[in-house]
Amino acid sequence: MDDIKSMDMHNDSWIERWTEDYFTVFEQEKLAIEESLSAYGLKADIYHVGGTSVIGLSGKPIIDILVCPEKERALDDVVPALTAIGYNNLGECGRPGRYFMSKGFEPGKTFYLHLCHADHRNARDQLLFKKILEENEILRVRYSYIKYMLACLFPHDRGKYRMVKGLFITGVLGGYRHAMGEAGEVITCY
Repeated sequence: MDDIKSMDMHNDSWIERWTEDYFTVFEQEKLAIEESLSAYGLKADIYHVGGTSVIGLSGKPIIDILVCPEKERALDDVVPALTAIGYNNLGECGRPGRYFMSKGFEPGKTFYLHLCHADHRNARDQLLFKKILEENEILRVRYSYIKYMLACLFPHDRGKYRMVKGLFITGVLGGYRHAMGEAGEVITCY
């Protein structure tokens, strides 16, 4: 595999072992987000999601954060508080009602922020997938294996890596919802 130092944080794919440091980094960033939101007179629920939020799950060293403002707040009202602390707003990225934002270029100190209301399917899917992985060791191991395999197959094609990984996520969420008698479309969230 290529030397990690020469890898592009946002476009290349490689997998690292999970570390407890992810929790510390998330808590520090959560505090910065809360302080910036407060300065703008805003409140939001802030969650650590994605692979770094699940103990023992290997993955890309990027901290995914879900920010769910109060329902009566437009997402556009929240964006300035996040850009003020360095987030780059990449827009909806094909998912209406959710803004994707990024910050950083360093492993373990790069953040992907998902800004949407708590009732948005993307928010519900991210929190549900995290819960499923936390509770099911077999799925957690399979997901980790798939990510290692895809990083080897597509080290410089993050689009293909994400697309195939998304099929696994969609299958897990769809299977869970079917088993629980829930209906509705699943939106791939990672």
